[in-house]
Amino acid sequence: MLKSLEKLLIAASLFFCFASCSKTEWKQKHNISFYHWKSSFNVDEEMREVTRELECQKVYLHLFDVVKKNGRVMPTDELMPIDTNLLYADSVKFVPVVFVMNEVFEGIDSNKVDNIAYHVSSLIHEITSYGSNTPNYDEVQIDCDWTQSTKDNYFHFLKTIAELQEKEVSSTIRLHQVKDVETMGVPPVKKGYLMCYATSDPRGGEESNSILDIKLLKNYTKNLNTYPLPLDYALPLFSWGVVTNHNGKIKLLNGISKSDVENEGFKKMSGNKYKVLEDCFINGLYINKDFTIEIEEITPDLLRDAKNYLDDKINGEYNIVYYHLSKGFLKRFTINDLN
Repeated sequence: MLKSLEKLLIAASLFFCFASCSKTEWKQKHNISFYHWKSSFNVDEEMREVTRELECQKVYLHLFDVVKKNGRVMPTDELMPIDTNLLYADSVKFVPVVFVMNEVFEGIDSNKVDNIAYHVSSLIHEITSYGSNTPNYDEVQIDCDWTQSTKDNYFHFLKTIAELQEKEVSSTIRLHQVKDVETMGVPPVKKGYLMCYATSDPRGGEESNSILDIKLLKNYTKNLNTYPLPLDYALPLFSWGVVTNHNGKIKLLNGISKSDVENEGFKKMSGNKYKVLEDCFINGLYINKDFTIEIEEITPDLLRDAKNYLDDKINGEYNIVYYHLSKGFLKRFTINDLN
């Protein structure tokens, strides 16, 4: 009887020990991938080592943008031809990504959409066919912040690209497109990628972090589990500075962090806001004396909060794609932060 009681007490102790453990210790492990969003494929051994430790599944290569300029649709910011030999293990897949401005699809007919799709598909093929060790791919991703007025043309574009490429086509999904799914529609693809960042306008003057605000993320994704398309989730690693001039005009300076402004050339005003003490260049942008810079960046704690929320919210497994693969951004996080 005593031994039975002892066994019962041990079992009860183990149960309460497990139950009291932090929920974050029991989070599922996600397959990790990265966006690469630069005009040249520049990945050194240090960055490759991070992707190896994370058992990186895919690299989503931004190939080019499609914009409308002076009434003409044209590509811009094209990725230089690449040769991926010896850069990654054979297990890492490459996914070409093309960003298309929403205005490209405004006020045109289906024939024009077909023509744009043809030229986009041809340029994808041209860039990915360079050299003898170009990336093999079985998926093409299109990134577009479509609106209610352009959704028909955009969805037609997706179907046409799939036919021309003879590959699976995926689409990025913005938070407002999930929240307002009845008016925004669902793209005709097998898989979407929810961009869990840019939750608010950095020019809006709010005190919250405009890159990622957990409260706003929760608000946009209340009905996430009813979205009629399988989703993976893109999470941010980047930072930017909101630069304000003497007249109150604002410009975003990508890639800047606190380490860039915590020196004698700047004076901390409050929170993450700094005053420029002398004219200077930061990341190629000339900034005048007395301008202000407010730093917004993703911290390990903020990233953890976002993943914990998604783990609690989502029914089932999902993959994470980090935006984006950059040595400067990766230095802020440990492998455990990213896993």
